[in-house]
Amino acid sequence: MLGLVVFGAFAYVLRPSDSGSASAPVSTDSAIDIAAKKAAANAAAGAEAANAIEQRAWAIGQYATAVPPTDGVNAGTSTTGNLVALTFDDGPGKDTWDVLALLKRYKMKATFFVIGQNVVNNPGVIEAAVADGHVVADHSMTHASLPSLDKAGLKSEIVGTKELITKAAGRPPTLMRPPFGDFTGKTNAYSRAQGMLPVLWTIDSDDWALQDPGTIAANVLNSPALKPGAIILLHDGSMNRQMTVNALPMILDGLKARGLRSVTVPELLRLGPPSIARPGDYTLSDYATGSN
Repeated sequence: MLGLVVFGAFAYVLRPSDSGSASAPVSTDSAIDIAAKKAAANAAAGAEAANAIEQRAWAIGQYATAVPPTDGVNAGTSTTGNLVALTFDDGPGKDTWDVLALLKRYKMKATFFVIGQNVVNNPGVIEAAVADGHVVADHSMTHASLPSLDKAGLKSEIVGTKELITKAAGRPPTLMRPPFGDFTGKTNAYSRAQGMLPVLWTIDSDDWALQDPGTIAANVLNSPALKPGAIILLHDGSMNRQMTVNALPMILDGLKARGLRSVTVPELLRLGPPSIARPGDYTLSDYATGSN
């Protein structure tokens, strides 16, 4: 009799549930498997968060998007506290690596306006700049004067470079600097239609003239325009830029001594209404007028 009772109790435990559903399966994952799945989920969430941060870092914000479509900007708001923006044109090139190393040492950020053909010829530099927290922007494919081009030429120069930057950096550029500072309402409108705000400058270091490093640094640090919101023009590619590299520590030390810190142009533009650059504010080069 006792045996029948035990058997009956055992059978009762094993009976199907009243609803007829099967019992939930028991996980066979080991503790290591479970930890690995959690780590993978955390890594995916971390990557998504990092991408969102980088996306915001390139965004130009509401103030810049309020600029008329035929215009650009040449400075951030003067109420930016202690912030300016170092910018480097015509790269990437072999000297860009030294520029990146110096910016990292001084813990300052910059914006690189790159030439499309130089992006192709210098692989890896864009990725390194982005990894360091810098912003990369469009400076045309071959450094052509934009007002001299027809619509097909503008597409080749501006859109072609935009596509190269997007591929290398993982996101499209939001800024464009016209070569030689040559622009019209038409060329600005074309850049804006491509999602890029034209950016000029407040201070020209004149390093393109290959002056000595002391003169290049003095052109920046002694400029009466060196104040919060200033956008500073330097060069890092298309030819030997060692003079600029040698001047850069002096410039960075000088900025620090004046209580100024360099940030990316998008960060500068998000802080308040920028100074607007309108057609006619900058003299067109001989390349634009056909005099060269």
